[in-house]
Amino acid sequence: MNALFQSKKIQDFSKISASIDIPVRVMDFAFPDEIPEFWFNNNALLTMLLTALSSAFPDGERQFIHSVRNYQDKISDPILLKQVRAFIGQEAHHGKEHDALNAMMLKKGYPVARIYKRFKKMNRMLQQRFSLEHQLACTVCMEHLTAILADYFISTAPQDLELFNTHVRKIWAWHAIEETEHKAVAFDVYQSLVNRPYFLRLVMLETTLSFLIITSRGTTELLRASGKQRDLKELYQGFRYLFGKQGLVRRIGKHYLDFFSADFHPWKHDNRDMMNLLKKQYFNEELLN
Repeated sequence: MNALFQSKKIQDFSKISASIDIPVRVMDFAFPDEIPEFWFNNNALLTMLLTALSSAFPDGERQFIHSVRNYQDKISDPILLKQVRAFIGQEAHHGKEHDALNAMMLKKGYPVARIYKRFKKMNRMLQQRFSLEHQLACTVCMEHLTAILADYFISTAPQDLELFNTHVRKIWAWHAIEETEHKAVAFDVYQSLVNRPYFLRLVMLETTLSFLIITSRGTTELLRASGKQRDLKELYQGFRYLFGKQGLVRRIGKHYLDFFSADFHPWKHDNRDMMNLLKKQYFNEELLN
């Protein structure tokens, strides 16, 4: 009976997933020279963490596209196939715009190219050594991590978008919105064509550890380049934002752990209302979902 109930709940979440419109927005963000070095909360640690993530995005997004495209010809559901095409379009544009943001940080003297190359090498290794199923599972897991980070700025602390410098705020708002719109696509492909939940949970542990190690390394290198690696005030403020009583990590923890529940689906956490408010604010889009 419990298994039937869980199956019904997952079907309900899948209905939400099928109803989501995933538009491919063509953006062209400008990053003028006057943008300050520390463009998030005027804090070196937090800005370098976001820069490390941005350095990973271009090739990471290409790997996500690659892993989903491997299964594209096997998809029989026309709605899911349409969403896969939109997912590919959105991710391609994310890579392009983060390339531009990374070029700005490179111009300011930060070693983003080195971090980018490291991620690229890791993704090539993934393609060479991991099965197609394992690659898709990694994408599902990374999509969950990016979705819960996006949700932090969409639902949990939307006011924190104001902590971004005005010239970089919109790229992060746009990325958060689109990560939310397509957060279930890779999962739905995996569930439809692979459906090995226990393997997926093991891959999440593997992916989380790899993500933390490589992101921490990149952040440390960037912080060293900023000259703020021994600035105790900067470090304290950054760590408090991340790990304090009301810090980011604590506040996304529950949604991270949801991944390991038997009835998990990305739309189990239904944040459409808050996403739509942000879409109206930044893109003047009326809510359809």
